[in-house]
Amino acid sequence: MIEHIKEEVLKEIKPSKEEMENLKRKSNAIIGKIWEIIKRNNFPVLEVLLVGSSARNTNLKNDYDIDIFLLFDRSVNEETLEDIGIKIGIETISELNGTYSINYASHPYVNGIIDGYEVDIVPCYKIEFGERIISAVDRTPLHHKFLCNRLNEELCDEVRVLKAFLRSLGLYGSDVKTKGFSGYLCELLILHYGSFENLLKDAQNWKLGKTIILKDIFELYSREKINLKRFDDPLVVYDPVDLNRNVASPLSKENFCKFIFYAREFLKNPSLEFFKDYGKKIEEKLEDRPHGYRLILKIRREDVVDDILYPQMEKLQKSINKAITKNEFVILSSKCFADDKFCYLYWEFLVEKLPKVILREGPPVFDRERVENFLKKYDKVFIKGCKVCAYAERKYSHVVELFKDIINGKFVNISIPKHVNPKNGEIIELDLDKTYS
Repeated sequence: MIEHIKEEVLKEIKPSKEEMENLKRKSNAIIGKIWEIIKRNNFPVLEVLLVGSSARNTNLKNDYDIDIFLLFDRSVNEETLEDIGIKIGIETISELNGTYSINYASHPYVNGIIDGYEVDIVPCYKIEFGERIISAVDRTPLHHKFLCNRLNEELCDEVRVLKAFLRSLGLYGSDVKTKGFSGYLCELLILHYGSFENLLKDAQNWKLGKTIILKDIFELYSREKINLKRFDDPLVVYDPVDLNRNVASPLSKENFCKFIFYAREFLKNPSLEFFKDYGKKIEEKLEDRPHGYRLILKIRREDVVDDILYPQMEKLQKSINKAITKNEFVILSSKCFADDKFCYLYWEFLVEKLPKVILREGPPVFDRERVENFLKKYDKVFIKGCKVCAYAERKYSHVVELFKDIINGKFVNISIPKHVNPKNGEIIELDLDKTYS
């Protein structure tokens, strides 16, 4: 049953032989142009390496990114590496009639489009296995070489099936928005388990802190008696290139648990539906219900990349959630997202309005000192059982009142990140079509 499903999935997601040949020809043409520019300028580049899922034959249909790394000797200083890397990238894409932009990771690199193919040209240092890296991207060529020596055609297809399963669930991608499984993590998991089905069979029983070390790496480091670094992540997969790194660190606890849950669900009832926007269908099903009170805090976006923006939006929302809970409003759900112009923090509440009166429960009557302190704060006091209690007036009886204080800068007990400031934001009541600013 599962084998048949995998065959059907691969018909839909595996690039054709012709598509892969076209991709190879285009990659070779770009690499040829890079070498031409290197020789013309006598640049100190040791190696030009095609990396990534397209190079390893684990890419999905319509995923034809061409990732090319320029490997420099460690003796080249970082400023020179960056300057030469950018020059090579710009000249290559320009001479091949493409368009380009300069992006940033560990250091600047050139991103471009050539004949419809997205191309990244990235400078890095050439290091050997076991050597200390200078920047994070230095690992990538080693990742590629490690996997190329171990992934055969059958395993590559198993990786594709896993990627399709995760993509359908909304769990594919290690960016700050998705917090899911990277392509490299997918490849390592299949290498470890041997198949998609074996992975799911084990994953259905995973617990927090599940740790995976590839067999040959485990044997190597066991012989040398190396102490492995400890990680406090839901899933730990030691990077065979750098055992001080957890490949699964971007994976959130919630998405780790989702994977366990849907692994069980698929194995209970294997179906092609799990590969057809399954996560989106679940969301649509969950939205088809009566709703509580829904509100959005809309904040103008600053000119920062998603990798900076999303953690700060989450930090702000978490801080506001504490204030909301402290004021006894019940949150049914919350999430944040952004477009090019604005950040959006969304909430759904059980109710938006609470009674003006609130019951404050104080200390037992026998605790004289605490009782005296309680009496200094409240005057409408009575005894309930053995405790001193009081009626008080709630500061915020409507949740919008709390949000108005936040956007007007009057609510001081929240942590405001550098690039996501709610002051002068807008409050949008979704169900009432009202906006406050």
